[in-house]
Amino acid sequence: MPDENSPVGVPATAMVPVAQIFRRDAPGPWWPAGIDLLQILWCPNEHWDPPAQQADISPVLEVRWRRAADVISQLTTPPSPSRYDEDGYLPQACAITAEHVTDFPFREELPAELRPRLEELVRETGDGGDVITRLAGWKLGGWPTWHLTQPTVFPCDACGTAMTLLFTVASDDETGVVVGRWGDLRIFTCPADHRHAFQVDLH
Repeated sequence: MPDENSPVGVPATAMVPVAQIFRRDAPGPWWPAGIDLLQILWCPNEHWDPPAQQADISPVLEVRWRRAADVISQLTTPPSPSRYDEDGYLPQACAITAEHVTDFPFREELPAELRPRLEELVRETGDGGDVITRLAGWKLGGWPTWHLTQPTVFPCDACGTAMTLLFTVASDDETGVVVGRWGDLRIFTCPADHRHAFQVDLH
């Protein structure tokens, strides 16, 4: 899909594939019924006046829920963008092996009865961050970090349901991606209906 938010007089550019995930590789509660393919793309340019649900001064994302059987013609080489603001907005193409891990909420979101034990672990390890509970890096599902702000709830604009974390794009050397100040770009979706608008947050 071209960058439809291009400034006047600037040619549109192709979206860049960020992730493609099949249900068979990463089963979980985030999959809508009848859907087995998730595709995430973004415009590799910083948008200073993005759509309301997108993060400021970041690539604008698109989330596509599809049925793999409906994908008849496949592009072996996606079109290259005609312009991009940062090299960090062009992920290095790679294939990954899905690894199922247990993730926990940010420490301030844990049940009260678990907090004394967590505080003990923090003292024992000398870690003042949230790595004890929250797994860092690229991930489907799991829990977001809130180490820069207080925990935030994103209500769905369509139905008011609290949105849940769908996907995290993390800055790292392996993929060559850098968002924000070496941060995370997170996609939150409505668990009641995947067709409702998603929310993007830069942390």
